[in-house]
Amino acid sequence: MMGVPLQRIFLHTTVMYLTILRSNKISIMKLLNREEHLNCYLYDNHGDPIIAHYERKKGETFLLNKVNNQIVFLLKGKINFSCGYKVNNIFEEGTFLVLSKEYKCSVDVVEDSDIVTINMHNEINFCNHFPLEALYELNENMIPKKSIFPLKINEVISDHLNTIIESISDGLKCAYFQELKQKELLFYLRAYYSKKDLVAFFAPILNNDIRFSRLIYRNYESAKSIQDLAILTHYSVSGFKKRFIKVFGIPPQSWIEKEKAKKIYYEINCTQKTFKEISVEYGFSSTSHFDKFCKRVYGTSPGALRENIKQSIQQL
Repeated sequence: MMGVPLQRIFLHTTVMYLTILRSNKISIMKLLNREEHLNCYLYDNHGDPIIAHYERKKGETFLLNKVNNQIVFLLKGKINFSCGYKVNNIFEEGTFLVLSKEYKCSVDVVEDSDIVTINMHNEINFCNHFPLEALYELNENMIPKKSIFPLKINEVISDHLNTIIESISDGLKCAYFQELKQKELLFYLRAYYSKKDLVAFFAPILNNDIRFSRLIYRNYESAKSIQDLAILTHYSVSGFKKRFIKVFGIPPQSWIEKEKAKKIYYEINCTQKTFKEISVEYGFSSTSHFDKFCKRVYGTSPGALRENIKQSIQQL
């Protein structure tokens, strides 16, 4: 084993161990000291677990409640997924995708489905020497437009998820444990997927300054002006605009309107809200101003837009 990296030895040993367990159908022991786990303040992360497992039946519709960026694994079944501009995307079993926390996401269950979600509540690091930002630095031209790019679940990820599911089933929902499993997942992604695939996969949340963009995403809706955002990020207005264009590629006011348009598009096509409710929620002074906004941005009225989506759903 001379010269073999310790990380590779660890991965190889872990996979061999899980393979032996599964091939011999050896079940993991039941959780001991259960009451200690249940009474710990870290248990289940106060109702907002880092990792969650769902079994959903055909015909169900539900929202993914995200306060963080999230990786979603579809182990079994088929779902129809809508998020921002991406409406009615069919995903098959054996795939996983990353979702930005900035957009509401709804799921229609087409076939009985088995789903695992993992929240990325901290900075994303594949290891101590490879943060998420490093993907951007590899080759900026490799980064596609901000679209959803699912990856196939390989054997290592499958075994990792099965261990997580068994642990959750046994009642092991400690936030500390789940954070370790989250970090282990990121390490596996770096070890077993090409950087080209990882760049495309993480594109919805990837740019050349994660910390700056996180501040913008967290505060742009509550900020009353570009000057407020500049103060928040400790820049002059002119310096802020230059930094913003460098990170996002367009001026801040244009970017804010595009983000607003994505969210309104989702509200029109994936909720039952009236157009008046949507216009009030997004700060329009009247429904006529809301109608003008839709015609300018989407090229049609909100009513026609909603009807077109209904017809496309019927054709699926």
